[in-house]
Amino acid sequence: MKVLIVDDEPKARSILKNIITEYTQGIDVVGEASSVNEAVKSINKLKPDLVFLDIEMPNENGFALFDYFDVPPFETIFCTAYSQYALQAFEVSAIDYMLKPISISKLQAAMEKAIKTRGQNKIMEQVAALKENLSVQQLQKIGLPLSDGLQFIKMDDLLYFEADGSYTHVITAKEKYLVCKKIKEFDELLQNDNRFYRVHRSYLVNILKVAKYSKKEGATLIFENHKVIPVAREKKNDFDEFIGRISV
Repeated sequence: MKVLIVDDEPKARSILKNIITEYTQGIDVVGEASSVNEAVKSINKLKPDLVFLDIEMPNENGFALFDYFDVPPFETIFCTAYSQYALQAFEVSAIDYMLKPISISKLQAAMEKAIKTRGQNKIMEQVAALKENLSVQQLQKIGLPLSDGLQFIKMDDLLYFEADGSYTHVITAKEKYLVCKKIKEFDELLQNDNRFYRVHRSYLVNILKVAKYSKKEGATLIFENHKVIPVAREKKNDFDEFIGRISV
């Protein structure tokens, strides 16, 4: 796999190149660029398979790179020093990133994923979702990894997540998706989003989509699609307190 490193800081490029050379195999760093303009020229000349892209650069930030390609012929791993909210936006947009300073284990995991997803050409959708998620202070879309690629869903369309062993059923009002992720991963991903609450070991729900909260014969939530979901006994007190904070 041929790699291009794009970062305006020479030291940062040097450190990343050394880590890639020392801790990965089958990877050839074919070039470096200090700006988007240089990166475009290098990509057209060197044809890299993967671009490590810094976001915060002078003149044009890293996102501007994708304005120069209808269908980018390369995978992308972003390098960033963004805030916690922004990192969550990267995660739900299904985009790989590395937080500066670079972690060797994160680099290796990102490289492995880039090799597996090579040729899927989903980066434009991912970047569009990321931009949308970063433009406001509440996540707008989530990228679901399916067997044939990525499916982007509006957060407001999600009803609930239902555990199924190592898989999770993601339910919207119109569709149902089976994702090869444990529900715990979605719970961790959305733990700072107060629209979602883990009411049961098998269910993570969008509170805004609950039509009724019934406390008869055990606490249950009734959704717009008429699905009835139990609130676990050990979760009930905390959930009542949570509901109390957001109720009028």
